[in-house]
Amino acid sequence: MPRLVSLKPLKPGASICHDVTSMSLEAATGFAMELESMTGDLSINGTKVQLSAEWRECVNPKPNEFFDCRVTHVEKDGAIWIVEEVNIDRLKRLGDNMARCMQKKQPCTHLEEIAIGDLVCVAFEKEMCRAEVIHLNASSKCAEVLLIDNGAVATIDVENVYLAVPRMAEIKRYALPVIISPKTGTEIHKLMNVTLRLVGGKTVDGIQRAQLKTNIAIPLDLPVQMLSSNPEVIVVKTFAHNVALMEPQVALVQIKDWGNLNDELNEKTLMNFIEPFPKTLRVFFLSARTESGYRRAFLIDFIEEASKFLVYEMDEGRISITDEVRRIPLELLDHPPRVFAISLTDNMAGNNKIASLQQTLTKYGRDLIIQFEERYIYNKKEKLHSAQATLLTAKHEEQVCTVRADKFLGRITELHLKYWQEPIENGSLVYITHVVSYRTICISSVQTKQYADLFKSLDSKCLPFDSTSEIPTGSIVLVVCPIQGYYRAEVLDMEGGRYRVRNIDTGIDSVDRVPSSDLRKSCAFLENLPVSQLRASIKAINLIPSDAVPPNTAALQLLMQLYEHKSELLVEFVDSEGSAIDLLDANVEPSSLAARMLPMIFTASSVKSNPVEIVKARQLDDFSIDGLPSLPPSPSDSDSNSYTENANIERHYFDDIKRDLIPLGKNVQVLVLLATDLHKTGYVMGCYFANQKAAEKFQYLLNHVNDFVKDEDKSPPDYLPKVGEMCLTLFTEDNSWYRGVCLKVINNRQVEIFYCDYGNSEVVPLELIRPIPADLLFTVHTTKCFIDGFNNSKDFMILEQYLAKNNNIVCTVLEGPEPNTRLLKIPTLDKILSTELK
Repeated sequence: MPRLVSLKPLKPGASICHDVTSMSLEAATGFAMELESMTGDLSINGTKVQLSAEWRECVNPKPNEFFDCRVTHVEKDGAIWIVEEVNIDRLKRLGDNMARCMQKKQPCTHLEEIAIGDLVCVAFEKEMCRAEVIHLNASSKCAEVLLIDNGAVATIDVENVYLAVPRMAEIKRYALPVIISPKTGTEIHKLMNVTLRLVGGKTVDGIQRAQLKTNIAIPLDLPVQMLSSNPEVIVVKTFAHNVALMEPQVALVQIKDWGNLNDELNEKTLMNFIEPFPKTLRVFFLSARTESGYRRAFLIDFIEEASKFLVYEMDEGRISITDEVRRIPLELLDHPPRVFAISLTDNMAGNNKIASLQQTLTKYGRDLIIQFEERYIYNKKEKLHSAQATLLTAKHEEQVCTVRADKFLGRITELHLKYWQEPIENGSLVYITHVVSYRTICISSVQTKQYADLFKSLDSKCLPFDSTSEIPTGSIVLVVCPIQGYYRAEVLDMEGGRYRVRNIDTGIDSVDRVPSSDLRKSCAFLENLPVSQLRASIKAINLIPSDAVPPNTAALQLLMQLYEHKSELLVEFVDSEGSAIDLLDANVEPSSLAARMLPMIFTASSVKSNPVEIVKARQLDDFSIDGLPSLPPSPSDSDSNSYTENANIERHYFDDIKRDLIPLGKNVQVLVLLATDLHKTGYVMGCYFANQKAAEKFQYLLNHVNDFVKDEDKSPPDYLPKVGEMCLTLFTEDNSWYRGVCLKVINNRQVEIFYCDYGNSEVVPLELIRPIPADLLFTVHTTKCFIDGFNNSKDFMILEQYLAKNNNIVCTVLEGPEPNTRLLKIPTLDKILSTELK
């Protein structure tokens, strides 16, 4: 089939060019004046002049405030000389200016020209330095001097000593001697950058006391050297990825043999934080109390008023909410995070010839070997944040796949994913968050029950939107609703200044559109809070035809009661995908929800359903695609006795797929996909994209469909699509796979397929049809569009031929005569029909 859009090549990114001409006029003028001043001073002929005593004082930093500095000299007794970081450039300029100006002067020829305590300029290690004379040796014609901007003591030949000039004496000495108290055990050496603060008090020698700020931090690079000797890893989490968002396939792996780091942490007395937490978080690590005890963690965000902290357990690969945090002991900071990320890029997927990282890791098990290339292992100079690697089976018997390994600090955006999906585990406690129909429900982990209070506490943290700006579709927002309270949602679309949103944690779409005044901007807490929600059908109940079930079945009322009371139930998966489940309650008999519903399913209830709380059960056996001819209630020419349904197949229906119809309004650009038989039917199939980027994204998704079916794949045994079911179909004209909808089953051997992304249909042999994976259930854009003014008295074959050549038309779009259809008013219709436009 033809491409919907022609992709434009990306423009090369603009480069940033640094130019010395970008120096401000003020800065350049100041630099020149300083040089001119020094030159003027040094023009004085070699005789001594009266100098300022300013040079005898030190440039002292502010007391009790930490400052960055460089160690210039280390004494044997433990004292160190430092220069504040802000003065490093000034000192360099001073040395350069002295070097230029001393070229015009003659050095001393006799020791009698200088005296102990004098300020001089000396040549030391190929640099010109200020110095104070502390001893003279007449026999060797040398002077022992203290380099006042360095702290070192040096012996200098007299021919390398120059008399000082006034400008040199007007600048305070930059080097300051300090003694570290208390001692930290950190080895300090020359040219080391440290952070100190003066704490007051001096030694008997008059040296100031300073406190060293510990800069020991958790190594954030990949522990490649460690993994080269200990390559065993465990897969601790595989993220679900959304193909529609072009998300990568990512998993978290844990270094297997790690010792007893967690035990050591919990055995120590942990210190509280005294200073407040920074408002803007970058990388902040701490010990967090979790269900398993204290764990090393990265702080993602916190709610100050509620004393709630959202943390990422760096050694476990988990997100946790805690109200108790402590400092990590210094001796446990030098261990890198135990967990890192691996991903399968599109390019790697092609090389590995696998479509799903999750399926591959499930096939080979959790215990694996990771192997890096030697160029990474022996590269000890550069810190590695990312590296290519190969996964092998635990006994090195077989290569699993090639991956990219990356450091991971806990924020889901680092992995280029939208949500932190936390799968519901088989046998865990859940509650019903949404009743879709008598056969389909949404469930969430009981841990998410605390979210409502958290969202309320985020009201002051999540700021309102600007009333004049439009909130982009797909944005994560905090909804502050007077009726439904506080909840986290995703923006679906906007119409008339009001927004349709979906509750991320329950799966419920807003019944009424929400005004922008009820929406708040997102924050790191909102974006990284795990989503633990599943939509599934109920075991056995999902096999009962809807035409046999009364609309107000008593079984539906049972589901509503469990939903309203937020009853906690144990979930039992029927299949590995979790598409069919049962819910167990040990306090009732029978404990199985399916067993309790079966006797009630065919009985009508006297209680009416609330349309706000529940979506009416869809008549799947009487399914019809809105805006298309009705589908038959069942395959009339099928032999039901010759077919046995495969219960292990996860089925998805077109009726459940989100549809993005062409928007209403004037001057709307419509892309006509199919105009065949327009002269007979009066309608075409079209779609709309807000911009080129949206069109390219959808084209990418369509191209990605073919990647999910390999040539050697066979259709599952006994697979026969149901009417209205989504599936993958091989289009016979170009031998490519596309998304389709089953319209009709013919003799259990052929299926009439509607290609929902293009609008055409054909009859396809059953062996060319596959079940569609959940990853490909992205939005359908195709819309049935009737042509305003269509009648049999005019030759609309002319319009059909015109649209075959000119498939982008600008027109007025109105509501169509059928549900989910549009009426197109083409302003140039008369000219087209009169053949004035060709």
